[in-house]
Amino acid sequence: MKLNSEFLALLSWTGNLYRKNKNFIGYFVAALGGVIVQYLTGTTLLVNFLKWNTIDAFWVGYLVSIPVGFFLTKLLAFNARNSGQTTREIIKYLITIVVSGCITVYGADYSIRFLLRLFGDQKLAIPFTTNEFSPAGTIGHFMGMGMSFIFNFIVHKKFTFQQTGLWDKITRSFRSH
Repeated sequence: MKLNSEFLALLSWTGNLYRKNKNFIGYFVAALGGVIVQYLTGTTLLVNFLKWNTIDAFWVGYLVSIPVGFFLTKLLAFNARNSGQTTREIIKYLITIVVSGCITVYGADYSIRFLLRLFGDQKLAIPFTTNEFSPAGTIGHFMGMGMSFIFNFIVHKKFTFQQTGLWDKITRSFRSH
């Protein structure tokens, strides 16, 4: 009986934690989808296999992940699934991701340079291939994406998927001319 009541208490605590943080949890899952696409495209394919420079590769990875991030964010976070404001949200999302892309790409580049100075350019073998990868490159890329994640969560919650009134002011100014 005691184990059963402890389990029920844990379930109650977990449910409360989810309800208090469901926007963050939903956004985390959505961002994870974008991160996977971004990392596989930018680091795995373009840097490790095709030997692109990191800045160009990270930009391409970031651009490829944009639609994935938008639709998963709309579906899983900020109660925006049935908002009826998709066009408005896409435009606000595109405004946000310009800044976010710079944070991701240049934050990752700076982080990689910092980690390379700190630890050197160690290489590890990629299993089942003849290729190697740089742990500093991988960790640095994730650091840049992490900085962007924090920025995006705050801006998407307060601007992109929120009625701020800014959109109406902008469209009114165009109609009055």
